[in-house]
Amino acid sequence: MAAEKYPSRRKARKHAVEVVYAALVRDDDPVVLFGATASEAGWRDHPWHPFAQELVIGVADHDHELDAVIDGASDKWRISRMSRTDLAILRVATFELLHKDDVPAAVAISEAAHIAEELSAEGSPKFVQGVLSKIASKPDTDAAADDELAER
Repeated sequence: MAAEKYPSRRKARKHAVEVVYAALVRDDDPVVLFGATASEAGWRDHPWHPFAQELVIGVADHDHELDAVIDGASDKWRISRMSRTDLAILRVATFELLHKDDVPAAVAISEAAHIAEELSAEGSPKFVQGVLSKIASKPDTDAAADDELAER
């Protein structure tokens, strides 16, 4: 039974990234897009649906915080210069790092790198892993996000 949980979570992460990416490209609400996509594609019947939905809602609810943290951890790469695919992957994984206590940091980082390998450009897995490792290693990530948001 436990063996099925993890592939389901991997599928959930991938689908969450795909929806967050589509929302970025379309300048749309990811939660609304997820609901429509879930209905059209029949996702609601899959065991990974609730986790994917939780990730998309979490990214939508914390998008400014996530972007501030990602921006602070990505040396020489502002969010505006990142590929939308990498940004979607980073948002989902950063949400997990900051707000999902049941997901070990190493798992969130590894899963994000795996998704980047599958969906993004050749150098993306290394880039994604580097940014997320920097985020995971900062004990004051939440405070840094608050400071960045206050400056905007």
